[in-house]
Amino acid sequence: MDKKEKLIIVGKSGSGKDFLLQELSKIGFKSSVKITTRPKRDFEVDGINYQFKTNEEFDSLLNSENLVVSQRFINSKGDVWKYGISRSDYEENQVFIMTPNEICQISENDRRNCFVVFLDIERDIRESRLISRNDNNDSIQRRLISDEDDFSTFKDYDLRITDPRFEVDLVLDLMI
Repeated sequence: MDKKEKLIIVGKSGSGKDFLLQELSKIGFKSSVKITTRPKRDFEVDGINYQFKTNEEFDSLLNSENLVVSQRFINSKGDVWKYGISRSDYEENQVFIMTPNEICQISENDRRNCFVVFLDIERDIRESRLISRNDNNDSIQRRLISDEDDFSTFKDYDLRITDPRFEVDLVLDLMI
């Protein structure tokens, strides 16, 4: 909690991003609640897991430059899902989940004050986790293939974790 920089968690689908975010929140880190237009999963709560918005609401935030980062995804059915982090949310919180594309949108000055943790977990472990979630919002195979493309040149991280049973204390100890 006494760490000054922002911690950004990045990783492919099923890598443990939500787990790390939840564990850091339990010990007092304030975490961001990303905005999205995608459908809510059965177990998700608006304002806790995501801020669920309509396309019109999201576009209004984007057009008024109230988003620090934003990204669009096209799911296996061709639906466009939008994600973003509001400027006020970015200023008020310490821990964020982002994609490589979103990290590229952070200003150089802000990036200097961030510690990026890349959860680089093997595909078979991630696939097993995704299957166990029973998430029918999107194709698991599409997500796994898309992740390979999204992360093919990703190198903008401060810590890379490959152990699927990583310890949260490791992340805290290695932050500057």
